[in-house]
Amino acid sequence: MHRRSPFLAAVTAGLLLVAACSSDDDDGGAPGSTTTAETVEAADSSTTTSESAVEALDTSALGPYSVGRRTVTITDPGRSDRMLTTDIWYPTDATEGDASTYSFAPGIEYDSDVALDAPRASEAGPFPLVVYSHGSGGLRYVSSFLTETLASHGVVVVAPDHAGNTTLDSIVGSEADRETIVRDRPLDVSLVIDAMLSGSADLDITKIIDGGQIGVIGHSFGGYTALAMGGGVSAFDIVDDDRVTVIVPLAPAAGVLSDEDLAAIEVPTMVISGTLDTSTPIDPNTDRVTDLVSGPVTRVDLEGATHQSFSDVCDYTVLLRDLDVDASLIDFVDGFADNTCDPNVLDVELAHHLINRYAIAFLLAELTGSPAAQATLDAAAPDAVSVTARG
Repeated sequence: MHRRSPFLAAVTAGLLLVAACSSDDDDGGAPGSTTTAETVEAADSSTTTSESAVEALDTSALGPYSVGRRTVTITDPGRSDRMLTTDIWYPTDATEGDASTYSFAPGIEYDSDVALDAPRASEAGPFPLVVYSHGSGGLRYVSSFLTETLASHGVVVVAPDHAGNTTLDSIVGSEADRETIVRDRPLDVSLVIDAMLSGSADLDITKIIDGGQIGVIGHSFGGYTALAMGGGVSAFDIVDDDRVTVIVPLAPAAGVLSDEDLAAIEVPTMVISGTLDTSTPIDPNTDRVTDLVSGPVTRVDLEGATHQSFSDVCDYTVLLRDLDVDASLIDFVDGFADNTCDPNVLDVELAHHLINRYAIAFLLAELTGSPAAQATLDAAAPDAVSVTARG
């Protein structure tokens, strides 16, 4: 399990409202097997290479860097001082320090098992910049299994809370209307890139970023956001951000975009989806991305994965059971988990391992030209994975 530190039930219930993305996304394989240590090892074995070949990237464990985390506020004066609470995960050479605390509200928090609290950034850069966009009704750190691991492999990862479309907005009833959400999300990502490159978000982190290596990854409505960064949103006259050179939509809500918007995407794209996803099902979402994107596309289908396989949801359900809470709350949370933690679907630990393997390798191969990352992509796919590519 990725998290073991206890935290209050309120944050658990709130975070799991990330599943509310099904109400905003498009409406809709056989189940995969559960994971054992041997299953993960078997999946890893397909990335091993001969002694004479390049050794593949090992994303089953943390990379060579320790991970620091800072939380900043980024403001857009052009949109009535719109404020985005934003997390930054980054490589650091520090090996000791206080754990970084994920805080939903004062007193509702838990400690990371990976990220340290605001240590000095590594001087070994410059490093690529990757923006992570959460799903509708989610939070900036709801896929920390991915964002922390990505940072440990030498990437500055930045994730904003999309104001008006977060867990807290769902709880207090401050959600923006759908049209506003669709318009704001790609503008948020461009704003965050501006702030990270200019130093207005964090000057210390800015100094270690390679501004010529920028990618975007996102889940569900965040997958829409990643696609929009590559092709724009014609309905709102939003053009693509040409600083973004690679995108990775995860279980994307592609129906938000027109055929023309998808066809306008020319940057390398990897779409990762689950065959048991009923919130943003492969047909039509992933199929449209695969068929319409003009640039090179790699498609990764995870057999038996669900919509919430791309989040930390199962960690939260386990932790909730360790707390003295009413059974009705557990039932409520389990409902939002959307069967992701059930034994008859792809085990979430293996799902996270596979998501990290393909997403991190693709981002590093495209952004840095890493031979190890490319070797991972070229290796035979594990049994639970179907990979196709064109372009």
